[in-house]
Amino acid sequence: MSDSAAFHEVDEAVRKDELKEWWGRYGTLIVAAAVIAVVVVAGLVGWRQYDASQRATASAAYSAALAKIPQDPAAARAEFDKQAASAPEPYRSLAALIAAQLREPVEAQVTALAALAPTLSSAELADLANVIAAFKSVDSPKADEMIAKLEPLAAAGRPFRLSVRELQALVAARKGDIKRAREAGFDAHLLKPVDPDALAKVLSALPRITP
Repeated sequence: MSDSAAFHEVDEAVRKDELKEWWGRYGTLIVAAAVIAVVVVAGLVGWRQYDASQRATASAAYSAALAKIPQDPAAARAEFDKQAASAPEPYRSLAALIAAQLREPVEAQVTALAALAPTLSSAELADLANVIAAFKSVDSPKADEMIAKLEPLAAAGRPFRLSVRELQALVAARKGDIKRAREAGFDAHLLKPVDPDALAKVLSALPRITP
C-alpha cells in the first residue's frame, strides 16, 4: 500500500470518528428540532382549519339571529349578546352593533352605541357605530353634541363622510339654518321642480325609436 493510500484511509477513519462524535453530541437536538418543525406546521394547518370552521359556525349563527329580529327581537338580542361575548371577529363586533340597536328605548341604543364604538375591531366599525348613534339621536336634545363629535368623520377619504354631511345638513335645516344646511349639501337631498322647457329639450335630443 502506498503512503498516499494509507494516509487517505487514516483520514477517512478520523472523519468517521469526528462525525460519530458530532452526531452523538448534536444528533438528538437535530431530531428534536425536526420533530418540532413538523409539529408546528401540523399545528398551523390544524389551526387554520379550526379557525375556518369557527368562522363558518359564527356566520351561520349570525344569520340565524338576524332572521329572528322581525319575529322576536328580544330573543334575537339575546343571541347577539352571546355572540358579542364569544364569536370570532368580525362577527363579534357585528353582533355587538346589532345588539346595541335592539335595546329600548332609543336613548339606550344611543348610549350603548357610543360606549361600544371604542371597543370595536376596526376604525371603520367604530365610525359606523358613532354615525348610527348620531342618526338615532337626531330628534333628541343631544343632537348637536352627537353631530359635533362626527366632524372628523366628514373629512375627505373617510368612509361615512357623506352620511355625516347629510346629518349635519338635516340638523341645520330643522333648526332653520338654511345657509348651514346648504353648505353641508342639503340641496343634494331635495327634489327639484321640473322645468317643462328643459325637460322637452332633453327629450327632443334623445334618438327616436322607429318600429
